[in-house]
Amino acid sequence: MKINREKVLILEDNLSDAKLLQRELQTAGWNTIQISQTRSEFESALSNFLPDIILADYSLPSFDGVTAFHISQKHSDIPFIIVSGIIGEENAVELIKSGITDYVLKDKLFTLTHKITRALKESEEKKAKINTAQKLKIQNEKLFEIAFLQSHQVRVPVAHILGLFDLFKFDEPGHPINAEVLSQLKTSAQSLDKIVQDIVLKTREIKDTLN
Repeated sequence: MKINREKVLILEDNLSDAKLLQRELQTAGWNTIQISQTRSEFESALSNFLPDIILADYSLPSFDGVTAFHISQKHSDIPFIIVSGIIGEENAVELIKSGITDYVLKDKLFTLTHKITRALKESEEKKAKINTAQKLKIQNEKLFEIAFLQSHQVRVPVAHILGLFDLFKFDEPGHPINAEVLSQLKTSAQSLDKIVQDIVLKTREIKDTLN
């Protein structure tokens, strides 16, 4: 049997129903399970148990699944599945529109494993997209910083080259000053080439560290 490493938090005030869910999960390979029956137990589990997915009853005494969902989202974007015997299809659709991941009817627990697996997969894909976006943001910020700093360094040899051209005596090819100007032009051009190579090297280094 496949062992699933994800931690499952069950929010259910009826211990018999909670144990039924637990057995269903264990049969499918989930063994890291915690049951909460009250709001305080649920909030404590969010901070200490750190679940990967939550299964919650729709209606509890002085508490409900929707409130539990909103509380859970303050911690992180945890997949949240309502498991209920009283929720109607129309109400379930509205819950999903509000952000709840999915729902399972208690008399159709055979669909639970599939829905948990799908919810966890979608959660991982979402995290991967967020991680990629964050990497791209960091990369762009570093590239902008390099471009900003190096642009000032590039201006120095460029200004020097332009100034030397003003000294060059184009109408006197054999003039002694031209040899000195050409030498300085070469030095400035080499300096400019090194700066450009440094920009390319630093850009590659940033790309490699973020891959």
